[in-house]
Amino acid sequence: MSEEMSGASSSGSGVDEKPCSSSAPATDRCSGDVMEEAKKLIGKGNRHLVMGDIVAAVRVFQDACGMLAARYGDTADECGEAFFLCGKSLLELARLESTVLGNALVGVPEESDDDDEEQPSNSNIESANDLDDEDDDDGEVDKNGDKEEEEEDDDVDNLQLAWEMLEVAKVIFKRKENKEQQLMAAQTLLKLGEVGAEAGNYPQALEDFQECLALQLKHLPPHSRLLAETYYHVAAMHCYMDQYGQAVQHYNSSVKVIETRLAMLQNLIAAAESTEEATTEMEELKQLLPDIREKIEDAEEIHKTDSAAIQQTLGGASTSSASRSENGSSSAFAGPTIAEPNEIDGWSIIFYSGLRHFSPS
Repeated sequence: MSEEMSGASSSGSGVDEKPCSSSAPATDRCSGDVMEEAKKLIGKGNRHLVMGDIVAAVRVFQDACGMLAARYGDTADECGEAFFLCGKSLLELARLESTVLGNALVGVPEESDDDDEEQPSNSNIESANDLDDEDDDDGEVDKNGDKEEEEEDDDVDNLQLAWEMLEVAKVIFKRKENKEQQLMAAQTLLKLGEVGAEAGNYPQALEDFQECLALQLKHLPPHSRLLAETYYHVAAMHCYMDQYGQAVQHYNSSVKVIETRLAMLQNLIAAAESTEEATTEMEELKQLLPDIREKIEDAEEIHKTDSAAIQQTLGGASTSSASRSENGSSSAFAGPTIAEPNEIDGWSIIFYSGLRHFSPS
């Protein structure tokens, strides 16, 4: 949905603006000139995202944010879309860096230990060894240490900066009461939740996802696949926090939304309305259901196992039961494979894939 909104807002507004000097700095130009340039940058950034060039997208969106903030102020309504897209892109960049276990901007693969010994000039191992060297090398060690600390800060800053940009966008969108802005606030909260999940802050991520869900329930129809996605995120966070009973409830809610949408799509096909798009989306949704139901079964099994363990602890377990537990028979179930944060983002792609073509209200 955010892609559709951003695409719509980045197109020409159709309003006649007075010509301004393009050579003037951004702070001296008229609003129409700044907005026109910002929209061009946003459109360019969206194209970079589609092509998978995350680094270029981040740079373009940052330029748009700087331009709009200089003209209107950091929390102006005009900055909302650019800040949201920039935060979203920074989150993707942080994920990319995390996936390759190194600096994605340089594209250098992780070196083996032997290679580190041969070329230790930029490694943390060298810095640790230099601490044991002669005192007259202390100044050089400090410089290398500062440089390495700055590089580590750069790796962390992308996720932190994503959070900051999205927080500003959330404030901008939430203060508007119309449906479009409230739904954009919901999408911003969804991305904030993904940032929290990526950082391992599951309670905060759960809070953001729940706030997102509350806005979507208020403004979206019960068959919206955005609801199914958010229910899935909430369930996954409950799993991370060992709250499997609540996870089962939200996984079931996700399934219910998908089944409701499938029924709606089937009715459209029967009425010969949007047949091709509806059929494609139905196939996508049907592929999701088995995976979610498997997670429900896993979470239910863990929940039952935990409940039984609690009852045994409170009521006192029999000798035979204790013996079986020690032998491992009562704990043979290892638990579900919970989606990692970047795997959850893959689900986002699946949930969104049909929205570009077909999204009846």
